[in-house]
Amino acid sequence: MKVLVVDDETMICEWMQFCISQNPACQLVGIAHNGLEALELFEKEEPDLILTDIKMPVMDGLELLHTLRSRNSQVKVVMLTAFSDFDLVRQALRDGADEYLLKTEMQNDLLQELLNRIAGERKLSSGKEEQDMASISQTQSMISRILRQKRELNSEELEKLRQYNVRWRDRGLFALAVWKQNILNSGLSFPKESQVRHVTGFDYTDRIYMIIGNFPKTLSEARQARQLTEYAREVQRLNGYMAGVSTITDEMRRIPFMAWQAACSLGEGFYIGETRLYEPRYPLAELPRKDQMWKSICAEFRVRLHQTQGFKRYELIKEFLENADRQKILAVESVCGLCLDAFDLMEFEARERGIALEDGDSLRVGLQQCVSLEEAQRVMLSLSRQCSLEADWQTPKSKNICLATEYINSHYMEQISLEQVAAHVNLNPEYFSRAFKAEVGQTFVNYLTDIRLRHSVRLLENTALRVQDIAQQVGYYNASYFSTTFKKKYGMSPYEYRRKGN
Repeated sequence: MKVLVVDDETMICEWMQFCISQNPACQLVGIAHNGLEALELFEKEEPDLILTDIKMPVMDGLELLHTLRSRNSQVKVVMLTAFSDFDLVRQALRDGADEYLLKTEMQNDLLQELLNRIAGERKLSSGKEEQDMASISQTQSMISRILRQKRELNSEELEKLRQYNVRWRDRGLFALAVWKQNILNSGLSFPKESQVRHVTGFDYTDRIYMIIGNFPKTLSEARQARQLTEYAREVQRLNGYMAGVSTITDEMRRIPFMAWQAACSLGEGFYIGETRLYEPRYPLAELPRKDQMWKSICAEFRVRLHQTQGFKRYELIKEFLENADRQKILAVESVCGLCLDAFDLMEFEARERGIALEDGDSLRVGLQQCVSLEEAQRVMLSLSRQCSLEADWQTPKSKNICLATEYINSHYMEQISLEQVAAHVNLNPEYFSRAFKAEVGQTFVNYLTDIRLRHSVRLLENTALRVQDIAQQVGYYNASYFSTTFKKKYGMSPYEYRRKGN
């Protein structure tokens, strides 16, 4: 599949080029920095997919889209945008754009999923039946985007769902969640005799598949509540899967809240581990407050995660998982996302020490697909053992130097100096310099540089941030000096490192 990238930000273009080069199904045929350049390349290369920014000089993404559609071009167009420009995205979708990606959410795995899906749809485009399958895939993607939001739907979104043939009665609506891996392995069966009408089903997260159901209007509220429990238990029993269910609403606009509640119900099963039906632990009104609390806990641990190293990092993630179990953090994707962050940091740290993981890829897949706390703990323990974190590298022995390294690990992103750290641990700067090198095995400056560069590599590998922004985040306010220092250690510039995917 031939791909054309259109964006006026050089770093975005370079990152997209790197990601596309990793996909064997795709060929990058050009990079343009405005719509006019894109049209010239389009005429020359005839791409199958265009990934384009909306706001650009000379000719913006909307004008480019209008021109392509006025020529009756069937090229796939995906809009790249910031959240603040979402009104423009709606306009683009109305005018014929196929999909959109938020720049703030762009990750390599999400882009690869998009590329693979569109490449797969292309292969199915030779006949009418195959075109219908591609259309179904696109429809499912849009239904999923609309119903995954944690807010009430507006009239435009409700109308969009109707256009996608999502039909419902404004009474007796509910959501049922199961682990997606179960669906992929053996499908999903429903009771043959039931008063429930299935409204739609969609991928809710990487792990959860969601079903929306609807009861007849003739049933009373009490009867609906009883039948929902009976129906959900029968679905769970029939398939032998863990399942989570929501309460009932009479308004389609509130379905995203029901899906959220059902996902949280299933999230309780992540900790308990029993294959049964899980009903709501919290009423809907409490979920926003709980969600904020869960986010705060995850954010706090994420900060601490980047401030530790070696075996302490494994101990921290172990503490986090135990705390998540006690607190019942039902946002499973957030919990597993933090584990993946720890995985990346521990794996990089091991690589820095010359340790190659024998089954790193399978461990990562296991963590990406895990649907229980026990599985997550098992993967992290296995990773810790493979990384030999117990044999941590040379560690300072005196209390003052230990405090100094902890301070550096917590403040590396600031403009700290040897004198500042020495004062923090109440030592004379000259004595501190000698003692630090003797106990840590390298000078203060080299130690600080290594910490900063390790974090910069993590950001280069796992984010789409510009190199200038990465430099500032790790404590370098001169991007040129950062690039020089990086090249001295790794033998290539940050740009080259990102392109080669080291």
